[in-house]
This record gives sequence, C-alpha cells and structure tokens, in this order.
Amino acid sequence: MPIGPDGVHVRSVFEFSKYSGAGNDFVIARADDRSDPIGAELARRVCSRRTGVGVDGLILVYLRPDGIRVRFFNPDGSEFSTCGNGSRCAARFASDEGLGDPAGFVLETPAGEIDTRVDGDQVSLDYHIDVSLHGPIGVAGPEGPVDSWLVRIGVPHLVLPLDRMPEGPIEELCRPLRRLDVLGPDGANVNLVSLDDVSTGAVRTFERGVEAETLACGSGSMASVFVLRASGKAGPRVSLRVSGGDELGIEILDLSPPDGTVRDVRLSGPAVKLFEGTFPDTILAP
Repeated sequence: MPIGPDGVHVRSVFEFSKYSGAGNDFVIARADDRSDPIGAELARRVCSRRTGVGVDGLILVYLRPDGIRVRFFNPDGSEFSTCGNGSRCAARFASDEGLGDPAGFVLETPAGEIDTRVDGDQVSLDYHIDVSLHGPIGVAGPEGPVDSWLVRIGVPHLVLPLDRMPEGPIEELCRPLRRLDVLGPDGANVNLVSLDDVSTGAVRTFERGVEAETLACGSGSMASVFVLRASGKAGPRVSLRVSGGDELGIEILDLSPPDGTVRDVRLSGPAVKLFEGTFPDTILAP
C-alpha cells in the first residue's frame, strides 16, 4: 500500500465523476493501465444500479498530445463507437479537469473526430460523420402499422416518425423492434419521434445495451432529424424535447442529399457534473 507524505498509508482507489447530458447519465474517468484493459468488465461493475453507481454508460478518457480520446461502454459491457450525449459529457469533463480548452478542442471517438465547445452548462459538438438511411421499413407502431427508417450514424438507430407520442412505458413496443432481423444481428436503438412544427418536437429512445428507455440519446436525436429532414417533415434545424425534460438542438450544417454521404451536423444541449466519488481499487481487479 502506498505511503503518503505524512507517513500515513494511502488507500488505492478508482476515482470517477458522474455527469448528466440532458438526463443521459455516465460515469466518466481518466483511463490508466489499470482501467484500460478491463473496460468492458469495469462498465458492468460501475453501471449497475444495485451494486454500482447506476448510470447509462461508462466513458474512459485518454489525454493525447493533440486532443482527447474516449471509449464508450454500455452497462452490459458492450463497447460502441459514438454517443452524442456521452461525448458532450466527456467534453464537459475534459473542460472541468483542465484537459481541454472550453473555447474549442478535438474529441476523438471510434467513429471519428468531433469539434467541441463548452459554454457553462451548454456543450456543442460539430460532427463530420457518415450517415446512411435505409427504408421505409414497415413495422408495428403504437397505433398500428408505421413506416420506419434504419439510420446508421456511427451506431444504428431505427426511427419511427409518429403523429403523436405515446404515453406511458415504451419497452413493450420497442423491445421486439430493437431486434428485427432487418437490423442485423446486433439490432439497433429504437427512436420514437413526433413534431409540433417543422422546427420543434419530441423524441423517446429505447437503447440497446441498456435494454430500456433512457432519458435522452444524442445520436438517436440526430438520426431522427435526418429521417424527418429526408421525408420533408422538418427543416435543417430542430429542437427536440427528450424524456428527461431538456431540449437538444440538432442542426444539419450541409444540405446535400441525405443518404450515403458524409454529413456535417451540430448537436447542442446541457451537460452537467452531478458528483464525484471513488471505488476501492478492488473494482479494478481483472
């Protein structure tokens, strides 16, 4: 056990912070040679709502000479390539920790680099990302058959545009949709989206890996706007209310054809630090 400067034994711990991006919550920690090799198992341990912190995911942050790199893990330990609200929380964490300039720095994700800006509780991300739309795909909606679209935007999302957002739990509706054969062996997240007008609306998301509705999903909100834009129902700038009560702003920064192209899109919304804490270093055991 290490000895501190006062001659007292110092307890080894795993330090973390909990952040919320519009209700999408994450444990965020600096990666080191203890946490990096066991990211998947660590996520299963810390994300558990009964034996851990209780969050939608784990984010490990790596300091690099030219920016910040991140890895994302679901509570079931599966690693994924992009997360809109997770990236906004990671950017806020990096700013709070003095790792990145809030006026702008690059966040490197497995799906590509993101330009970030932090202004208090508001964090904006500028993506340059491959987006593809496939559909329509006829599925069972909350009030009968509905056309949906599969959107691949780093991770796959099935988007169902609806005239009216359903009330109450959505798990019974979304759980079978999340595993439709047409979505491939890993399935997809499921997003229900409805519009008030061409620039405002609401979205609810059932996330794979979490296997339940989450209070927000940044990539799902972006995927929903691409579908609404492609179908002529919305303009290039849309504000969507998420289940947590906050709003996410999505702006398509280029107006090229929506399918099979690299797109520039901006995601903006709140990201706040809730608390910080420690686990005994036994949580880092292989």
